[in-house]
Amino acid sequence: MKISIIDLLIVLVYLLIIILVGFLAKQKEKPSTKEDFILAGRKLTLPFFVASLVATWYGNILGIGEFVYRSGVVAWICFGIPYYISAILFARFFSGKINKSSFSTIPEQISAKYGSVAGFFASIVVLLITLPAAYLLMMGVFFEFFTGLNLALSIVIVAILSSIFLFYGGFKSDIWVNSVQFVMMYLGFAILLYFSISELDSLSEMLSKLPRQHLNWKGDKSIQYVLAWFIISLQTFVDPSFHQRCAAARSQRTARNGIYLSVGLWMIFDALTLFTGLYAKSYLQIADPLQAYPALAMEVIPPIWLGLFFVGILSVIMSTFDSYAFISAVTIGNDIMRKFAKNKDIILLTRLGLIVSIIISIIMAIAIPSAIDLIYKTSSVAIPGLLLPTILSFLNKWTIPQKRILLVILLPSGISLLWILFQSFFSFAFVGDIEPMMPGILSSVILGLFFTRKI
Repeated sequence: MKISIIDLLIVLVYLLIIILVGFLAKQKEKPSTKEDFILAGRKLTLPFFVASLVATWYGNILGIGEFVYRSGVVAWICFGIPYYISAILFARFFSGKINKSSFSTIPEQISAKYGSVAGFFASIVVLLITLPAAYLLMMGVFFEFFTGLNLALSIVIVAILSSIFLFYGGFKSDIWVNSVQFVMMYLGFAILLYFSISELDSLSEMLSKLPRQHLNWKGDKSIQYVLAWFIISLQTFVDPSFHQRCAAARSQRTARNGIYLSVGLWMIFDALTLFTGLYAKSYLQIADPLQAYPALAMEVIPPIWLGLFFVGILSVIMSTFDSYAFISAVTIGNDIMRKFAKNKDIILLTRLGLIVSIIISIIMAIAIPSAIDLIYKTSSVAIPGLLLPTILSFLNKWTIPQKRILLVILLPSGISLLWILFQSFFSFAFVGDIEPMMPGILSSVILGLFFTRKI
């Protein structure tokens, strides 16, 4: 089946609606202060909190499809359960503290606890995990697929279309747009599951056709690999999108309950992505498993509905791109440029930061077509350095001396980075068998045991 004109029009209309919604958010109440622009005035209500957080968390949707197609239900064990646990713990112990504090970002929080130098280096590490190059690349590939334009031009076009409203409306525009994307992502994958069942077979019949290994809890993965994802899920504690939304929430209760509700909705969406990925495995032979969801959609969904599905999958990617582009803009403008700029206007600096973030992301997406790997590798480098200092920054009775904090931030991240380089250039068995984040986290724990002091 080929993409019809009506499906293409549906996608284009969606992009126009997204831009319109982003600008309407600005028109309703123009941001005039730092808190207005970065945190939507700290007035985020429960429905908008949930819709935005749920939509932001699923950028690598094509990677999820690939994982399910290749390995089966272990994808849910790795991408689902660990993150539910981490999110619930975050909601229980940290969401209220973030909402109660006066800080807008993680680097601000670390600066208050350990000093401005530590905050500056923390902002560099945060920038590693917020530059949205990988999501921009995925959107560029989609735009290239629909329009026939070359990839580089597609990347530039979608970068502008997906961020122009952020320049004017700030975080409120991001929240409004995320809310539309939240609805479309669920609708898109519900459409895919419905037509998979109606055009192919029932769920029970589909499951019976799967390789036995695909229904095994660890699939073709080792136990160490599965356990590593429980460590990786700790990125929740240093994820800037969690912090930003908790800081922007109307109350501590909104932040806490919003995360609990989000976990429930993630479970529903995970079920949709899991079952549709398994349908693709049961009935299709796909050369590139990264295309599992689009290939299944092309096989079973009729025109018009197909356009809505592609809007859904584009919403998943675009929502993460929007949010991370704005967070990286805040990191560049508020946490880095403000320290050197004579003009301390945070709205202006954040807008400049957005331009810098988009330019860097465009260059990375064009120069590194495999940039999707950056999602995993940058997290592996950033999380070990940020995790312990960020957690301790919320604890009044424990701290790390300012003379030691840079070591605690930089050494674990440096070890994980070296581990990635060793895996790329050497073939030592013990290096290749251990996930890069693990030695970084271990070194962070050891340093924490040596340097953490009771106040």
